[in-house]
Amino acid sequence: MSPFSTTKSPPGSPQQASGDAGITSDLPLWGILIAGAVLRLIALGQKSFWLDEIASIAISRRPWPVLGHFLWHDEANMALYYVLLKPWLHLGYAEATVRLLSVIAGVVSIPLIYALGARLFGRGTGLLSAALLSLSACAIAVSQEARAYSFLVLLVLLSTYLFVRLVEKPSGSWALAYAVVAGITCYFHYFGVLVPAAHAVSVAALPSPRRPYRLLLLVWIIIAAMAAPILWLMHAQDIGHLSWLQPPSWLELYHLGVFLAADGGKAVGGVMLAVELMLAGFYLAVFRGAWRKGDDDPVRWPFALTLSAFATPIVITLLVSIIRPAFYHRFLIIVLPAWLLMISVALTRIAHRAWRMAAIVVVCGLSLATTVLLYRRATEDWRGAVTFLVANSRPQDRVLYYQSVGEFAGESYRDWLQPVTMPRPQAIGINAADTAWQSSLDHAARVWLVLYRAKPEDAGLLAIERALSESHIAVRQRHFHDINVIQYDAR
Repeated sequence: MSPFSTTKSPPGSPQQASGDAGITSDLPLWGILIAGAVLRLIALGQKSFWLDEIASIAISRRPWPVLGHFLWHDEANMALYYVLLKPWLHLGYAEATVRLLSVIAGVVSIPLIYALGARLFGRGTGLLSAALLSLSACAIAVSQEARAYSFLVLLVLLSTYLFVRLVEKPSGSWALAYAVVAGITCYFHYFGVLVPAAHAVSVAALPSPRRPYRLLLLVWIIIAAMAAPILWLMHAQDIGHLSWLQPPSWLELYHLGVFLAADGGKAVGGVMLAVELMLAGFYLAVFRGAWRKGDDDPVRWPFALTLSAFATPIVITLLVSIIRPAFYHRFLIIVLPAWLLMISVALTRIAHRAWRMAAIVVVCGLSLATTVLLYRRATEDWRGAVTFLVANSRPQDRVLYYQSVGEFAGESYRDWLQPVTMPRPQAIGINAADTAWQSSLDHAARVWLVLYRAKPEDAGLLAIERALSESHIAVRQRHFHDINVIQYDAR
């Protein structure tokens, strides 16, 4: 006997259409929603901002004309997130306050994945997918950082839901709503352009009479028009900040797997990935059976849509990486909703009730365990380092940052920890190739050397320390996660 049950109502049928009708009165869903909100609020302000979050705030703090110029000429990725974050910053710069914007998007995503899962596969799958998103360490991690990824997940879910409604009941209103949301998604992250591409691929699994060609053509035209500026900026803007990306490798594929399963990790994350890969295999087995039955199987297109939403962005990114490296696990968070839907479908189709319940408990238990580990996982402690400098440095001191990105992070953090009008030490970004910083010391009695992710054997760092030791002597050192602060006093 097959471990799966594949009897489901077709999309658009009365049974299926009622799958998400009871969102406002569904007590289990409300419980899942509350749990998801609590998990996203726990320890929200406990960790320091890390470099990318600091960049988000520094970009969004700029005056509107300067921000617009920056987005058009320098970095348009996540543009709409910066636009949303700018007025939000009026509430304050505390870590919890800034990150709360992402929490809101993360919480709203939970009923959306329920609505999508219920519409495609039934209420049971919708509830389970909502529970998995609620518990997902990956989803919680991006909901607890000042970046656009939480909004990206939200818009992927919303655009996919609207696409399903368009296929179920083709109309101009659904087509326009879907096209606009899909176009907006591109402005929260460049990889948003891959979402409608995944939807388009799934159309091949629809029976020919159910393919709304005219409306889909209109949709693609609108999306293309909305995405055109982003596509142009992707080509025209300097991508030097992405020079660290490497060609795809099996290791990065593994990183993608543990990222989706557990937001990383080697132990529990690896176990979680192994369990979910087995369930994904079950999903593919059921999909294969549905595909062989042809157009007569009502679950053929829902399965194909979900699989395409997962696989198409990955395949396209791998192909693009042949020309220019673009494959990075965090960018591919757009496939997280489809991944959780696949796992949920597989779980609900385990035929034996005891095995089904055991599998659900294992997956939910591992998800909760990875979330607990997420709270404990350390990030760059710029708050600790800058707070230490504010408390111990004097205006006549010098603060040397190795490298310049450290100066950007440290001084930006200091801007909202200490009023800009207060006297502060001169900050200097230094590197081994440029010795001009030595004349900037100006016989300072005290110098602070801030090292960001610098290895002890770094030749450039060793050269700087030798030059600094000619006039100063190291008297104390404080370590913060990924950051070292060394105090030098004049000899």
